[in-house]
Amino acid sequence: MAPRPRRAPRPRLRRHAQRDQVRSVRLTPDELRAVQHAAFSVGLTTAGFLADAAVAVARAQHGPGSWLVDQRGLVEELMTATAHLARVGNNLNQVARALNSGGRPAFLDDAVARVVRATDRVESAALRIAKR
Repeated sequence: MAPRPRRAPRPRLRRHAQRDQVRSVRLTPDELRAVQHAAFSVGLTTAGFLADAAVAVARAQHGPGSWLVDQRGLVEELMTATAHLARVGNNLNQVARALNSGGRPAFLDDAVARVVRATDRVESAALRIAKR
């Protein structure tokens, strides 16, 4: 994978107080790439993006605890829905095999209903995340 070209950081906006407190954060390589990509997309340095994101969470309307609990709940919902979709995929393969051989499996309607329910759960969780 070729390195991404670096965009010059946007000019600093005047702040009332200089950020002079230094903290260290540890990230996995995947987490760092995700943060760097997000920072790049909004024209911030990685450090500036991390600082702004941390301050935004800390100042969340109902406090950081509720924000983190909400995020964990959404992630758990997506993980559950993903596992459900994987199970349903197996059912759909069985349906396709039966249909291709000229039959109509008894569980066809149930398999399709499961796909619709799982898709609805994934879409719902994704919309809640997008609204944040």
